[in-house]
Amino acid sequence: MSHYDTLGVSPEAPAAQIREAYRRLARRHHPDRGDHDAATMATINDAYRVLGDPGRRAVYDAGRRGSAVPMSSGARPASGRPSAASVHVRADATGPARYPWKLVIAMAAIGIAVVLAGAILFEPREDPPPDNLLEAGSCVVIEENGDAREVGCTGPGQLVVRQLVPVGARCPAYTEPHRDRQGRGTACVERTTVPTT
Repeated sequence: MSHYDTLGVSPEAPAAQIREAYRRLARRHHPDRGDHDAATMATINDAYRVLGDPGRRAVYDAGRRGSAVPMSSGARPASGRPSAASVHVRADATGPARYPWKLVIAMAAIGIAVVLAGAILFEPREDPPPDNLLEAGSCVVIEENGDAREVGCTGPGQLVVRQLVPVGARCPAYTEPHRDRQGRGTACVERTTVPTT
């Protein structure tokens, strides 16, 4: 019994007729629709797997006629592995795959436009206000009791913390020790001669 007989179509049937025959039989013989046999449905599925694919159908028809199987069909010998003679690379009529240069250029142009728009529209962020937590680089003023208190940096000639050391530790020779107003240690301070950033 051929696959055509299984689906109830003629060997000259178009693909649409084969698909409709398969669907009709699948609805009638599906195991979920009652006490139908799963083997019958497997036979119908196998017939459609072969006849529903144009390449497999061509190989199947060539085998039924007893003619040689075309090289491009991808048929496999009984061992399950393709023979060396049947392995080849399919050349596409449109040529080799091409790199999507137009897409890459369009995406790069969009990215550049976004960066330029951002540079034009957004203003630089102002320095944050002092948070009273001294760290290296903080600008300070010295209060009457000798404590260092953080202030905003405005330019040259300000006192800047170069290092924080524990209470009782010594500051480097080029800096003056002042107690951190928060009591976190000693601020080693020096006067700047260049503008701070």
